[in-house]
Amino acid sequence: MKRRNLLVGGVAGLGVAGVALWKPRDQGGPHDAYFARLNALLKAHGHGRPTMVIDLERLNHNIDTLTAGIGSKTYRVVVKSLPSLPLLQHVMQRTNTRALMVFHQPFLNAVASRIPDADVLLGKPMPIAAVRTFYRREHHPRFVPAEQIQWLIDTPERLEQYLEFARSQGVHMRINLELDVGLHRGGFADHEELDGVLHRIAEHPHLSLAGFMGYEPHLAGVTDELSHPAVQTVLDVYRGFLARAGAQGVATDALTINGAGSHTIRLYDDDTVMNDLSAGSGLVKPSDFDTLNLSEQLPGVFIAAPILKRYDKLMIPGQELLADAMTLWDPNTARLYYLYGGYWKAGIVSPPGAQDWMYHSTNQSPVMTSTSVDLTVDDYMFLRPTQSEHVMLQFGDLFVFQGGGPAASWPVFHQTG
Repeated sequence: MKRRNLLVGGVAGLGVAGVALWKPRDQGGPHDAYFARLNALLKAHGHGRPTMVIDLERLNHNIDTLTAGIGSKTYRVVVKSLPSLPLLQHVMQRTNTRALMVFHQPFLNAVASRIPDADVLLGKPMPIAAVRTFYRREHHPRFVPAEQIQWLIDTPERLEQYLEFARSQGVHMRINLELDVGLHRGGFADHEELDGVLHRIAEHPHLSLAGFMGYEPHLAGVTDELSHPAVQTVLDVYRGFLARAGAQGVATDALTINGAGSHTIRLYDDDTVMNDLSAGSGLVKPSDFDTLNLSEQLPGVFIAAPILKRYDKLMIPGQELLADAMTLWDPNTARLYYLYGGYWKAGIVSPPGAQDWMYHSTNQSPVMTSTSVDLTVDDYMFLRPTQSEHVMLQFGDLFVFQGGGPAASWPVFHQTG
């Protein structure tokens, strides 16, 4: 009997120990020194509303790191990922480039009006109605679309639409052909189809061939090696189309051969096939860009959300006992905050241990923490966006800071116009 009691006691003890191991531990804490400084800065100089902030020092570090291997190639800044005129101008000046990749008609018109010496490549094929809208809008008198825009074409049918428009308007259009280099999201994949397109461009004075463009984010997990078979497979597609174009009498040395993106740009440091490389988001590194080839980049953009309310206990409408039980089990549910705004494509990065609670709201977001988080009303919590494109457009002017002080306020583009 004594042995049986010892056995039962031992099993019970193991059960208690197991439960103790499963029980969540306090993950909370104060802002670290970086976010504490940013919190103080925003309380002194912010607008008291959700704000997109950019760390200028980290931005500059990321610019220099990401473009370090460009060499004699053209670096092309992706506008949708950095949708602010002053932000683009800062990147263009630091990288000594005038080349932009544009994905949205209103952004194209803004560039044509405000950056008159830009060299623009469209990053996706524009509906013909968007092309008409672009030409109806006024441009800077120094911006010449016939010389400064490469329109992206993905099918023979779209080429016919553009040709008809060019004829009817008496304009010249430079054509860049989208290649399917493995992503299978459209573009030319057949060499024989290319022959017909090249012939069509060559026979009409309203059109000219400007280059080829491919996109290969499926290589994001490939190690930083040009010799990797997957990388060479992509480059072989370019080589095949360039050889085919050369056989048709095209002077391929004069073409823009564009590729890459933030995930893959460093793969091509020593490549001689492409002469034009694009990247944007990696310069501010939202969380979707925590990939192998961007390990040297630093997160440079955050959402700062003011705290509206604080409660020193968890509260569930109509379920007070459940709330008490949850806090007894998980110390990270002991305190409840409500943030100004929310439901962004983002995750909380400071304070530690903070987590969304119960429901999402674009108005007032509930956030749970442990008692180790001791922020008060009008302090800020910080979120890291998963992407920069579109998210950057939701907060008005970007709050740019450097060290311990504000550096600039940069307006963002409008999505219509």
